[in-house]
Amino acid sequence: MFDKLVRDYHLHPIIDHFTIALLAFGIGAELLAAAAAILPRGRTNWRAAARQALRSTSLILVVAGAAAAILSYLSGDAEADRLWDTMSPGAQQLLAGADGPASYLSHAVLGQYLMYAFLFLAAWRVLIEFSARLSRWRIAFLAAAALAVAGLLYQGKTGGELVYQYGVGTTSGSRPAPNAAIHGGPAPLDLSHRSRLYKIAASAARS
Repeated sequence: MFDKLVRDYHLHPIIDHFTIALLAFGIGAELLAAAAAILPRGRTNWRAAARQALRSTSLILVVAGAAAAILSYLSGDAEADRLWDTMSPGAQQLLAGADGPASYLSHAVLGQYLMYAFLFLAAWRVLIEFSARLSRWRIAFLAAAALAVAGLLYQGKTGGELVYQYGVGTTSGSRPAPNAAIHGGPAPLDLSHRSRLYKIAASAARS
């Protein structure tokens, strides 16, 4: 049922746009609140009110963004399984990656790790909101969150390459991967999208 909804309504790109916007603006609001905290105080207390409003906004957006990240991963996984056999070898490499360290920057593998990262960051942000002791770790949270957002933007770039460069999911890109003997390119990968992800995850666990 879920796979059919993803296919019929093209949910993956729709959800992705919400995920990127919610998380980027959520972390941005937290950064603005941190900047307001270090500015000198004036005669009025508007900075304190603005800082609190920004932090409340950040909390809502980060939690909502983490929930959207789950849907982004699930919808992307469904789309990858459906389209894997129609992708060119280059698109398969960009999606699930080859063996080795570079595989962790491939679109699907990075998306899985980013989902876990943003779930952790959302939980961390909630704890900061309600624990005075953990609020001292706000700067560390901001550094980790900024790094995660950078990874999210890079993943968005690879997603754009899959569509606009390789035509994945479009009429021009929905054809069987070309035969290497005819076209002289790399042979299509013999692993399915999901089995490749499991292989990379198992390799990371062993290391």
